[in-house]
Amino acid sequence: MRLSIVFLGILAPLSLALPLGPNKPDVYEAIHQVGFKLAHTLDTKNWAALRDLMAEDVVYDNSALGTSKGGISNGLDEVIANTKAAFGDSLVSHVVANSLIDLDSSGKKAYVIFYLIFSLWDPNALDDPKKTFRVYEKCNDIYVLSSGVWKMSHSTVTNMGPKFEMPYFG
Repeated sequence: MRLSIVFLGILAPLSLALPLGPNKPDVYEAIHQVGFKLAHTLDTKNWAALRDLMAEDVVYDNSALGTSKGGISNGLDEVIANTKAAFGDSLVSHVVANSLIDLDSSGKKAYVIFYLIFSLWDPNALDDPKKTFRVYEKCNDIYVLSSGVWKMSHSTVTNMGPKFEMPYFG
């Protein structure tokens, strides 16, 4: 009897550290999944799916990328309209390299830093650095938990490199 109590005493704390299964990931994995789903959703231009991943009052600020590549979008409808216009018919890719998540004490807000490589290719302008480029981004984001779902509520994007790169297609 005592052995089983000791055994349960050892297993109970371990079970808290394990993922909660495919339908209920731990909070950090849930936030990671939103970040990766955002990248995939943007890459596939599934504009409607952004509503599942971003708050209605989201603020997206990539103005640090310069007037020709960035700006501030207030609200989900504006984010979608501006992103559609910026991507146009180009191919896009978000390669999420790594992230850091700092959960606040309420457990309902997280400060997230994502590092990623963003590429945009205009198939008709592969030699034009204004229409075909790559940038190394750092995204300082805020995610909020609303009705049991994590969503991005704010994102500030900066360029980690000295300038935008022109991909080599030689």
